Amino acid sequence: MIVVLKGGPSPEAEVSRKSAAAVVKALKKLGYEVLDLEFDENAAKNLIELKPERVFIALHGVPGEDGSVQGLLESLGIPYTGCDVESSAICMDKDATKRYLKSFGIPVPAGETYFSKEEVDWMEIPCVVKPARTGSTVGISVVKTEEELEKAVEIAFKYDTKILIEEFIEGRELTIPVLNGKALPIVEVIPEGGFYDYEAKYKKHTTKYEVPARIPEKTAKKINKLAEKTFRILECRGAIRIDLRLDEMNVPYILEVNTIPGMTERSLLPKSAAAAGITFEKLIEEILKG
Repeated sequence: MIVVLKGGPSPEAEVSRKSAAAVVKALKKLGYEVLDLEFDENAAKNLIELKPERVFIALHGVPGEDGSVQGLLESLGIPYTGCDVESSAICMDKDATKRYLKSFGIPVPAGETYFSKEEVDWMEIPCVVKPARTGSTVGISVVKTEEELEKAVEIAFKYDTKILIEEFIEGRELTIPVLNGKALPIVEVIPEGGFYDYEAKYKKHTTKYEVPARIPEKTAKKINKLAEKTFRILECRGAIRIDLRLDEMNVPYILEVNTIPGMTERSLLPKSAAAAGITFEKLIEEILKG
């Protein structure tokens, strides 16, 4: 039996349940015996009783993507999909991810990390303010005036005790999935308002997607190499999605690494896989076996 873990206490629980529903449907179509399970206070007890062959983690945010659930499953001796405890913890923390990638020469935006509102002394506008450990752009603001900065900092600190303020890179919004070490087609995201926030991701239907992205072949090859290198040095497993910005000089900057990409009907990993000729069911099976 395959158990698909969903929900949990994260602000992204609603998205997780949608991902899980799509995964369950695909696994049943593939002929697997499958059960979806809400991640709550009874989850460990239920997993011990069910004794699944493998757990497909469809959780988004904390504790599904920060290594906590992975640690629980390892302590129970249950195999699971995706990155291990260490990789999950590093990738969930945008600050740690940036430091790690920078040490390997991978380009990331310039920025500062802050642990309290009183510390903030950022002067460069426009900028991006983000909690260090959330996903789905929860708590993230693009600041275009000095007056907006204080409010953006307050919002970010509502979600985390550590925040990042980064330079805003003028350019194109791209994302590239990597499946078992191999880069998939690059997706360009073109939101109506210019910022790919939670509303644009999951609620509005005006966001456009170019798959594969219309960028120079040389630039695409460079991004593919960066993505596969990122997968290796962070010691990832299964499927990840790397978000980046491409500046006006076609220089890519990696923003973050998502270790459990969304699997909803609007999610970017399935769009990219489809462009590579990989059906949704095949994608799910590759993740399951990865």
